[in-house]
Amino acid sequence: MNLLHDLDRRIAYGVVGGTFAGLLFLLANMWYADSQGLPAVAPLYDISTIFYFADKPDPQPVNAAVGLIVHLTLSGAFGAALAALAPLAKGAARLVGMGAAFGLVLYLVNFQILGRVAFEWFQEGPNQTFEVFAHLGYGLLVVPFLVRFASTTTEQHTASRAGAARPGAT
Repeated sequence: MNLLHDLDRRIAYGVVGGTFAGLLFLLANMWYADSQGLPAVAPLYDISTIFYFADKPDPQPVNAAVGLIVHLTLSGAFGAALAALAPLAKGAARLVGMGAAFGLVLYLVNFQILGRVAFEWFQEGPNQTFEVFAHLGYGLLVVPFLVRFASTTTEQHTASRAGAARPGAT
């Protein structure tokens, strides 16, 4: 298993998958906000606080755009990070587990660590239970884009035999 093998391709798939999953994640958050009597764009205002390091969301149209850009950028970056780790999963089933764990770790870091240290609004505003499931869903939605990069026992066996057959290979 070589984490650098196909890295550029994996990153590209991760960015696309992360952006796709992030858009669905955002739509779910917008639906939830609307179901709670808030404006559907409220999650975008919330996310814009990351860019401005603001204590509370400021419901201005420009902040909806800033929130969208921040959310899509982070979604793509997190998808790339998961893609970089994909070869560590030995098979598709373990990649699903890795995606789920990745989503839960994102929730913990974003809401429970950064939310307590730097972005208090993320403790007060968003529904934490909903966010756990939304982040879990994000991690799982990126997986189909990366399943081709999960290592399998056969691939590892073939790669190790090919490496051993080369002169000077260790």
